[in-house]
Amino acid sequence: MKLNIKYRTSLPLNVFRWSPMPYRQPLHTHSSLEIGCCIQGEGTFYFGEKQYPVRQGDVFIVNPVEPHIAESNPHRPSVYLFVNFDPDLLRKENPHLLLPFSYRPALFHNRLPGEADIAVRIRSLMEKLFEEWTHRNNGYETMAKCLLFELCVELARHYSGATSMHDWKQMTGELNRLSPALEWIADHYAETVSLSEVASVLGVRPATAARLFHQSTGRSWRSHLTEHRLREAKRLLTETELAVADIGFQSGFQSLPTFYRLFQTHVGVSPLEYRSTFLHNNRIGTF
Repeated sequence: MKLNIKYRTSLPLNVFRWSPMPYRQPLHTHSSLEIGCCIQGEGTFYFGEKQYPVRQGDVFIVNPVEPHIAESNPHRPSVYLFVNFDPDLLRKENPHLLLPFSYRPALFHNRLPGEADIAVRIRSLMEKLFEEWTHRNNGYETMAKCLLFELCVELARHYSGATSMHDWKQMTGELNRLSPALEWIADHYAETVSLSEVASVLGVRPATAARLFHQSTGRSWRSHLTEHRLREAKRLLTETELAVADIGFQSGFQSLPTFYRLFQTHVGVSPLEYRSTFLHNNRIGTF
């Protein structure tokens, strides 16, 4: 089962607390990268055929392709801090930060034990990030992004020492191969974009381009394009007084019904509700 992750702000990031059910639910995937830290209780975390006992302080790394789900101990329910975010945030800053999330599931150990120094540092950063995201003081998005980058630098340094040069080259090679298409979409998302054009940028057939996107990012090329367009629409809704219809077209959507449908599906509210909520929260100083 693939979940559709919604980002409620222009920054494609979610930070939240979550307690799993005391029984095993179906495994799921999502296009977001994810980091979870158990802050209370016990349980089990499942990744495909792998399973890990969970203790307080344990940190878990999740990439877009490995099915996963957490389960609480019925007598000592677990509570997690979770951060999930669009991989483009790291790709634009420094593609090497994607290393911890580019693992091959069968060979990767998803759990960082709570007593390890790296897990202690990760938990501290996640708690600071949660505080920023919860209180939303002036500049919270900038601070949240800085904390996320620091967190991912810690993870990248930790995993680079545990990754063979062969695997490192293969992982970064896949990202480098796709980079021209990612950059092209970032520059042209507001235009009419086709898979054939994306494939032409990469110098491959359309079917190959589609496969490369899914293998490297865990989502389709069209989902990647839609995320860029929605991000621009959210920015225009909060930073300009343009009519919603004009925003839809300026963001690259070819029809208003498509814009409204995708915005509602991915963001969870309509464009007008999103703008209204922003204005209300900004007036009372909570956004």
